[in-house]
Amino acid sequence: MRIDQDTVQQIIQAADIVEVVGDYVSLKKRGANMIACCPFHNEKTPSFSVSPSKGIYKCFGCGKAGDSVRFVMDIEGLGYPEALRHLAKKYGIEVSEREVTSEEQQTQNEKESLYIALDFANKYYQDQLWKTPEGESIGQSYFKERGFNHQTIRKFDLGYSPDGWDTFTKHALKNGFSLDILEKAGLSIIKEGKDPIDRFRGRVIFPIHNVAGKAIAFGARILRKDPNSPKYLNSPETAVYHKSYIVYGIAQAKNPIRQEENCYLVEGYTDVVSLNQAGIENVVASSGTSLTKEQIQLIRRFTSNVTVLYDGDAAGIKASLRGIDIILEEGLNVKAVVFPDGDDPDSFVQKVGSQAFKDYVKNTQKDFIRFKTEISLKDVGNDPIRRAELIKDLVETISKIPDSIKRSVFYKEVASLLSIDEHILITEGNKIFQKKAHDSEKERQRQQRVQPLTDINIPVDDFPPIEPPDYAYVDVEPQKERSVLSYHEEECVRLLVCYGSNVLERNVVDNIDFTLTDYIFNEIRDMQFENQTYQKILSICREFHQRGEIPQTLHFTSHIDTEIQKQAIDWLSTPHHLSENWLKFEIYVPLEADKLSDMAYTNILRLKKSRYEADMAKLEAELIGAESFETQEQILIKMMQLKDVIKKLAKMLGTVVQG
Repeated sequence: MRIDQDTVQQIIQAADIVEVVGDYVSLKKRGANMIACCPFHNEKTPSFSVSPSKGIYKCFGCGKAGDSVRFVMDIEGLGYPEALRHLAKKYGIEVSEREVTSEEQQTQNEKESLYIALDFANKYYQDQLWKTPEGESIGQSYFKERGFNHQTIRKFDLGYSPDGWDTFTKHALKNGFSLDILEKAGLSIIKEGKDPIDRFRGRVIFPIHNVAGKAIAFGARILRKDPNSPKYLNSPETAVYHKSYIVYGIAQAKNPIRQEENCYLVEGYTDVVSLNQAGIENVVASSGTSLTKEQIQLIRRFTSNVTVLYDGDAAGIKASLRGIDIILEEGLNVKAVVFPDGDDPDSFVQKVGSQAFKDYVKNTQKDFIRFKTEISLKDVGNDPIRRAELIKDLVETISKIPDSIKRSVFYKEVASLLSIDEHILITEGNKIFQKKAHDSEKERQRQQRVQPLTDINIPVDDFPPIEPPDYAYVDVEPQKERSVLSYHEEECVRLLVCYGSNVLERNVVDNIDFTLTDYIFNEIRDMQFENQTYQKILSICREFHQRGEIPQTLHFTSHIDTEIQKQAIDWLSTPHHLSENWLKFEIYVPLEADKLSDMAYTNILRLKKSRYEADMAKLEAELIGAESFETQEQILIKMMQLKDVIKKLAKMLGTVVQG
């Protein structure tokens, strides 16, 4: 099925760029725009800008740009139609579609097919839980035993997979899904020479959602004792699910995390669900896996504060301490809480209730450095060797904190706790910085052997070393030097895209407006541009103009052609903003819109002059290759005529033509 054009326009107009982007990152107001750290590459200083008035976003770090549809496509890895359906669902727009041809069906984006299959499975598992005797007697009984009410079960889309070898697979095949897609989605297992079987059988299902709330994987817990089967079974990595990039519960927690300005980090699915039911919603789980940098970067989109909630298991705490260093390294503020021995967040909140749980967290939480120091000191005792190792370990942890003031505070705190000279800790920390700088310099030199994207040399900072992003070094063809003509072509279409409907003259008598678009096409007539992208944009504007219409800027910033869309957004975006103080003190700053007549007039003159100069260069080449006197004479006459025109244009521009 293909979405009809009227519905596409309705979706594009309804999609608020701030709301759409705000589902994935925390935006802060800066002047007329909103800013955030870019979700497409790792950065600690915001360079990602959203313009509410223009309906676009642009990162001045990695170059990503687009409108609401493009943002969903980029961040979710969706094709254009699926991104439109995602936004239609968000804004309650009924999608009108038409049948697609068999060729269009074959080229459908595989990721879209996986999302559709996973959504189908998600609904199937829920139906099994609520609508079958097996689901009611086994699945619902388990959740009831865990203390989950119906509202909570539905909030997290919890489900049940029946205890049959291929019950789901057969059902999916009957509904038109291919075995290939079911296997790639991690839902069915196919072994050579054997019938396909369900991956999850006789288990309660915990769907894993991405930030947008789409089911991308499943965690499944077995309910019967089986020494040959693991207690928990998770989806394998797929094209849409990378476990190191997602945390459980982020879809439900993102807004509460923003509101509370804090994220509780727990270990398991049931901890998240149970705390949510108790009204503590700003919580996510690492799902029993080691924390990764990408998971922390995901959390950092919504807050800079993380509180790690540990089970009262000493061995488990020590095993996970190292992973918390990653949170510090990403510049987040970390606190830690340990529950009484034998309790985890799930059991503790059910035992004491919501308010007592919050009070306990508030009264016992400690900054992570103090927490780690106190926990480690219990094991070290009076052993001097182990104490020295602990000091080195703590300095290593503190050295990961990007903020120098915070590092200084923690050095002082650890020095006090360990009764050691603060300067010794600082000296050890400096050694670590020097080693990092040395290693970073070696890496930079190694990377220089690869063709760089730019010639900008970034000096090695003393802290922290910045890992080169994936897009920073690529093997590329040397860029061709742009012609002067291409710059004037660009300026012409830029004016059309950004100011095409602006009125230059108004005929009050006949009630006719003479727009910038009218002026440009009256001057350039049927001129064709050499640059392909600029010619595409020019052709679009020309087609509209011939119909007596002018395309809105939105037509280009939401264009399905990526080149056209990116070019339009580049023209509309700037990393600089006018200070509000200029308006406050009534300092007038002329804007482009105030100077359109002069700009358009000058651009047209320069465009024509460059065009004639390019024609002159072609004639000069033809003259050299001319074989007869008659041909040479004809070319010379054309050259003289062109030269006169170029001189006149130069005089109008106030420039001098040599010769």
